[in-house]
Amino acid sequence: MTDAPDPGGANQPAPTSHVLSPAANGYRRSLFPGRGVSIYYDRHPPNEWDEHTRTQAQVSGLLEAVECLVRWRTADGARHETWVKGPAVWVIPANVPHSLTYPREADMVTLFVERTFVFETLGREITEFALVPLAQLASRDTVIGQLTKTFQKLCRGKEKENALYVESIGTVLGTHILQAMFGDSPCGKRGGMPVGAQLRVMRFIDEHLADRLDLVTLGRAAGFSACHLGRLFKKSMGLTPHDYVMRRRVAKAEELLETTDKKEVEIAGLCGFSDDTHMARRFRRVLHCSPRAVRARRGE
Repeated sequence: MTDAPDPGGANQPAPTSHVLSPAANGYRRSLFPGRGVSIYYDRHPPNEWDEHTRTQAQVSGLLEAVECLVRWRTADGARHETWVKGPAVWVIPANVPHSLTYPREADMVTLFVERTFVFETLGREITEFALVPLAQLASRDTVIGQLTKTFQKLCRGKEKENALYVESIGTVLGTHILQAMFGDSPCGKRGGMPVGAQLRVMRFIDEHLADRLDLVTLGRAAGFSACHLGRLFKKSMGLTPHDYVMRRRVAKAEELLETTDKKEVEIAGLCGFSDDTHMARRFRRVLHCSPRAVRARRGE
């Protein structure tokens, strides 16, 4: 998700919008102005944008494992920058000067969120830059995971565009992300693991889903004792390490069911479940459906 003055197809007029001005660089432009949330998504080219501001808060995110550089200035004039390693979601408050650099092509989507919508959702405005790994948000809220997958299909032209549909799912996604990041969710609370430790342990989990992942192993990856890891992880993520691992295993198995022809029992082993029956129990608990139902979606 990014906030670029972006591109329309060379042979079709770009839609007008109060959010982005027309531009053309050969890439498909998909911008949908909405009343509370305007949505932009694309298979985004390598590019760079100079410092600029928007009157809306921007919920932006990379939907795959690539990076972008985000620079911004706070009200006191201090300059900050960070490399965002996707998949991840970041938020830039309204009227904050910022710039972006994308070294590689990436699936991205940005929600331009009007200030009245932010206040209605949170009861306050967003005043600080925030960055959260997408896996953390998706593990706490399955709606976020499902809708980001939908946007990724849209980015790659695998889902039919419809303005009302896009505005609808963008508004729902914006609501869930704002509540997960800034509401009463533990994602917005302090006192848990440092961000660096969170990223290390989350990346370790994703890279070792098929392995035994106990508190000792995860604590070693994060740099904490097993006892401290369990307490800090729950405070940071709102889930126990076990529950988080199971949700990531379900998410990986769901992806393999949708994108491969591997048998369910093989997928179960690749994702760290004891067998396909164990995987099916977890699917019903997390996704409220069976692995067979997930696979059947491929034919829709």
